[in-house]
Order: sequence, then structure tokens, then C-alpha cells
Amino acid sequence: MKWNRRQFFRAISTLGISTVLSVIFGQKYSEAENWQATNEESDRRIQKLRTANLEIRLLDHAGQPIANQIVKIEHWRHLFNFGAAYHTNLNFKDNESTSDRLHREYFLQLFNAATVTFYWRYYEPQENQYADAALLQQIAWLKHHDFYLRGHPLFWNHNPACLPLWLENRELTSQEVRLYMDKVIQHMSEFIFPLLDEVDVFNELVTWDNYDHPFTDLFKEQGKINVVKEYLTKFKQLNPKTRAVINDFISNSRYPQILQEFQKAQVPFDSIGQQAHMFGRNWTIERLKTTIENLSSLGKPIVLTEVSVLSGATIPNLDFSRTYTDWQSDRDRELIQADYLELLYRLAYSYPHISGIFLWSYSDRGAWLGAPTGILNKDGIPKPAFTRLNRLINQTWRTNVELKTDSNGYAIIANAYEGIYKIVIGNQTFLNKHTSSQPLKKNIPINHSH
Repeated sequence: MKWNRRQFFRAISTLGISTVLSVIFGQKYSEAENWQATNEESDRRIQKLRTANLEIRLLDHAGQPIANQIVKIEHWRHLFNFGAAYHTNLNFKDNESTSDRLHREYFLQLFNAATVTFYWRYYEPQENQYADAALLQQIAWLKHHDFYLRGHPLFWNHNPACLPLWLENRELTSQEVRLYMDKVIQHMSEFIFPLLDEVDVFNELVTWDNYDHPFTDLFKEQGKINVVKEYLTKFKQLNPKTRAVINDFISNSRYPQILQEFQKAQVPFDSIGQQAHMFGRNWTIERLKTTIENLSSLGKPIVLTEVSVLSGATIPNLDFSRTYTDWQSDRDRELIQADYLELLYRLAYSYPHISGIFLWSYSDRGAWLGAPTGILNKDGIPKPAFTRLNRLINQTWRTNVELKTDSNGYAIIANAYEGIYKIVIGNQTFLNKHTSSQPLKKNIPINHSH
């Protein structure tokens, strides 16, 4: 079947994207037929999990209700972390291009959270010389915009980013490896980690022993659980207010198994990070649910730390050591990306243990591997996925209303989404937290003249 663009979009509006994709692409996308049902199921769970009735009651100085008073109730900030990796300089520059401006404006429009990176190789390019200045500048800009901040990663047993160049070719004893680990965690705990909300302290532990590396030797000699417990204990002692995360790309049963071993050994980690790089094909709905549910059984918050969904063709035998310069996004796959990301966000938001979802990357400009995984094009122009996620995050899942109080002084919203709310009454403003477990029910005394 061959459609022109007008027929294609008319078919989508009539039949729905899932049906159209199944018709066009056949068996490869037959799973799309289940997407609508999954979205509806997710929406029902979201209503139960992420909403509750919100009640404001206005009283005068004598404690009497104030009727017919206009109250603006604005969803100011999400409690759930919608974020992305900070890969390019988003701060204002005098000579910035239109693309620079668009990247910054859309980043601020969509997200309330971000990941800053400090791979050890680049963070300490020479011994005892740390790349703090650029990192602190990023952190300051993000904190100025009230972002939740996560850091990635502290310890990672993967070449080439895990060890500084000046250490790479040395024959290191386990004692020396520990010495350098101690130094970097001490330094970052003094200058960086107190500014962050959470940190990937250990990255990709399941496959940690796949590499011929000083870290591997240390683990073999002293035991993975022992080393992980020691350094997570140090991290928590040095940074009691920063959440310690264990992060991995493995999504099968090996990951929850090793985390369960850590829990039995009383390893002090706060959250579970799950990567989801989909360079081969998008995960099935079943795989998404199984991964989330297996990790949820451990009882800790889960962060989807690195989500990559292509809007271009897959590359056979993908080389993870290079950056592709000709990997293009295309319109048909952009629509599939939009549909899939909407499903993924709805599904993630509907599970109680998931606390955030972070894209990697949010733009094709500077994207890992040169892959078209962004929701912006390189020039900063949004793809359909940006429009779809923006509608979810900033419209569907926000509650913004203007009400008049009833005869008993009440302004009540049914099923208000969780968040920090700005309550505006005349020239007075109040900030209040609203969750499904602790709904906002507040009496507000105000100065009122008839």
C-alpha cells in the first residue's frame, strides 16, 4: 500500500497511529496494535497513583469562610523527574546561534531534571587536576532553574572513560587502585556531590568483570560485594544528603539478582538506575513491564537513567567505539519514535517505584554514537516526539485552574496531579506540596475586605 503524506496523516487521524503502522510495516510493528490498550491501562493507573482531590478553604481574620473569591491554582513543578543528559552548553552566550537558543529554550520548557556527566578520564585529565570549573558552571545554571540534578558516573569498569589516561598503562596493585578511588571520591565529595541530588556511584556492575582491568583485579581479589559495600558506605558517610544509585544497562534477571545480593549484605544504596538504550529495536511492552516489575520487587526507587529511542534506521553490527556522521532521522520513524516514547512515559509514570525518566540524548546534536535518538533535530527544531512529550508533561499531567470559592469558602479540584502548587489569591501567593498519599487540604487565612 502506498500513501502520499496527506493520505498518511488522514489515515492516522481516522484509524490511529498503531493501526496505520501495522498496515504499512506489517509484522515488524504488529505489537503496535497493543499500544492503545497499554496506554489506556497506564492512564487508569496514573489516575490512581498520581492524582488526588485538592482542597483550599479561604477564611477571614475571624475564621469565617470567604465565598466568591477567585483562586488561581497553578501546577508549578512536577515531583516526578522528567529529565535528560546535559551534553551541550545550554547557558546563554553572546554569539549563540538560533540552534543554541532553541536547545536551551526547549530544554527548560520540557524538563525539571538533568544528568551531568563526569567520566573519570575527562574529570581528572592530569593527576590532582580536576575539571571542576566547567562542571560547576553547568550545575550552577541548572540549579538556578530549579532542576533536580543527578551525576554520572563515579566508578565504571569500562574502557575508555573509566580511568584517567595517566593511570591507564600503569601496573596497579589493588592498594594503589583503592588509593586513587579514595582520592577522587574525597575530592568530589568536597566540591561536587553536595550540589547533586543523586549520583551513579557504580555503573554497570553486572558485567564489571568482563574487562581486563585494574578494577576487575580488585574485585576478583577482594570480592565484588565487599568493594561495592565499602565504597557505597564511604559515599553515604561523606554525602548523607545525596542519593546513592547503582546503575546498569542489563535488563534481564541478572540485575535484580545482584541487587538482591547487595541488599542481603546491607550495601547502602538508595535507588536503582536502569538504562534503556534501544539501538537494535524498541523493547516490547512485555519487556518494559517485566523489567520494571522485577526491579520494583526490591522495594527501592527506580530511575530510568538513560533512554535512547531511534528516529532513524538501525545499523547492523553497530560499532559502539565510533561516532556515525551520516545516521539520519526520517519522518516515518520519527512518528514511531513519538508513539513509542509516549507509551514509555505513560507506562513509567504509572508505576509507583519509578521516580524519574531521563533521555540520552534529548537532541541529535552531540548525541551518543551520532545516533538520531533526540527529540530535537540538530538545528533545535522539535521532532514529533517533543510535541507529544510536551503535551503529556506540561498539559495532560498538570492541573491549572481558576476557581471561585463556594459558600463555605472551598475551592476543590478533583483528581489534581501530584506536584508543587502555586496558590494565588489576590496579591498573596502560597507554595504547597500535593501528593496522592498526602493530598493538599489547606485552610488559608487571608486579609479580606468586602
